[in-house]
Amino acid sequence: MIKNLCTLLLVLTVSACASSGNKIDTTHINDVQNGVQNKDRIRAWFGEPSSTTTGLQGQPNKCVERWVYSYARAVGFGKVTCSEALVVDFNAKGMVCDHAYTKQGCD
Repeated sequence: MIKNLCTLLLVLTVSACASSGNKIDTTHINDVQNGVQNKDRIRAWFGEPSSTTTGLQGQPNKCVERWVYSYARAVGFGKVTCSEALVVDFNAKGMVCDHAYTKQGCD
């Protein structure tokens, strides 16, 4: 009985609230500028990216690498209540060549 109750409580707790990724510190979001910051500065401001992609082709501003920072929070049974993403592209010299930030439903 207790084992079943513990299992039920675990399932309810997990389904009640979940998150993915790390919350993005927005202190420097408006400071990101194309051609000004490099990878070291972006890493210092935002930490390690959630994912990276290299070998971009056909990108504007000759961007060759993309760093993505993402965070999502869900409550209930998977209903997303907060999502945010920062995408930073770099050129071959490691300088920011494009960037975008989006946020929906977060405090």
